[in-house]
Amino acid sequence: MPRENYEKYFKILEISPDASLFEIKHAYLRLKKLYSTESPVIAPIAEEFPKKRRREILKEIEEAYSKIIALLENEQESVYDDKPSVSSEIAEKGKEERISFSGPVLRQIRERLGIQLHEVALDTKIRVEHLENIEDERYEALPPEPYLKGHLKTFAGFLLLNPTKVASDYLKKYREWREELSNE
Repeated sequence: MPRENYEKYFKILEISPDASLFEIKHAYLRLKKLYSTESPVIAPIAEEFPKKRRREILKEIEEAYSKIIALLENEQESVYDDKPSVSSEIAEKGKEERISFSGPVLRQIRERLGIQLHEVALDTKIRVEHLENIEDERYEALPPEPYLKGHLKTFAGFLLLNPTKVASDYLKKYREWREELSNE
């Protein structure tokens, strides 16, 4: 379904229908923070702006965000369908399990979603250098494995992928590289 059909949800989040995933997430978080009871912005007018109404608005924000994320997931599936390399392995819903996630595959997915690395870094708090090293599979420049695993899961979540699957696939290759290195 085209983004235009979700105009109501984009209006609730105060963003345009061509907003990126980065912009959508930030709008959601900003509005959620604004309408929460702890918001310093609302504190002076809290009595004039009843808690019940704020809860209703927060519910609308949650619904809009979940609908838009579902739309993006559907768009991502169609991105897979349109592109032969990665998409041939993920052509139908549920085939994400069949693909082996690597740095180049993650880059390909990110680029097809129209997301820049600096946007991922801002949202996930992962340094751009780490993201570049992950995508380029420069294993020697990556942080220790526990941190790498966290970065991979966070990166995958940002791309709306299965974090456990992405981390598992990537770390398998990373461990093979490390074992090769120790055998030399």
